[in-house]
Amino acid sequence: MEDIKNKKQARMMGIALIVLIVVVLGAMAFSVFGKDAPISGAPGGPGGRPGGDSGSEESVTYSVLVETMEPGIMENYLKFNGDVIAETSVDIYPDAAGKLTKLSVSLGDYVRKGQIIAEVDPSLPGQIYVASPVKSTISGIVTDLPYNVGATISTTQVPLATVGDLTNMQLDSFISEKDMASIKLRQRAEIGFAPFPGEVFSGFVSEISPVLNKSSRTMEIKISLENEDGRVKSGMFGSIKLITEKKEDVLTIPSESLIEGDDSRFVYIVSPDNTALQTFVETGLVLDGRVEVLSGLSAGDRVIVRGQTMLQDGSSVRVTE
Repeated sequence: MEDIKNKKQARMMGIALIVLIVVVLGAMAFSVFGKDAPISGAPGGPGGRPGGDSGSEESVTYSVLVETMEPGIMENYLKFNGDVIAETSVDIYPDAAGKLTKLSVSLGDYVRKGQIIAEVDPSLPGQIYVASPVKSTISGIVTDLPYNVGATISTTQVPLATVGDLTNMQLDSFISEKDMASIKLRQRAEIGFAPFPGEVFSGFVSEISPVLNKSSRTMEIKISLENEDGRVKSGMFGSIKLITEKKEDVLTIPSESLIEGDDSRFVYIVSPDNTALQTFVETGLVLDGRVEVLSGLSAGDRVIVRGQTMLQDGSSVRVTE
């Protein structure tokens, strides 16, 4: 009888222990998961009061930089290099071969047309000495004077002197065959030289070769520029920017503002209510980080140029400086 009583007590204690464990686990679960959970799926109210009806997520506002569209100029161009030469340069030869007996000029001197620059003795031993004057055939600067007094001068080999008009210079250059259709006489060029950083010299296409070099597949052209102050020297190396196309009253955007879709291109503009408006555009020339806009935008539109990567159509935005 005593054994039966002990068994009942043990069973009741086991049941009580199980109930206690369940209660403890339930309390722990509520403390972890239940105390911040909204009622009926809505946020709790102040002081632990039940919240209202379920609502939408809090809206996000993105800071963006914009550029206001204004018509401007867009120029297409070719870039290449060239060597400076005198536009007019003449080799001076004596009328008769003989010994150089006198030089009347020095390298860099200015001479006039018809001025005597040297004398040559064409006589042979035993003949009467008669000096033969050598005259410059143009006005300009003596750019080469290879002989010294006493040298024997020929009438056909190395010239006695070279005289050039350095007030007008040319850049001798070559362009590739694929670009030849873009070159025209009188085309405007901008020229830069290393000794004058940041300074741009104006020039134009003055000569175009009628033939191409068969080996290099290039065409020779010459760019003329004025040199009244004489700063540009023959033999200098110039960087040439040749304007091949000029468009006026065009709208352009920074290339980084353009977003590529599957079959389209678009930008975001800021609407009057400060939301991002997805706007599809048709583009044209791409030059120096700018993209020509053929359609889709108008003057005055504020295009988002930075901060657009996370935007969607209708996103709230705030324009920053």
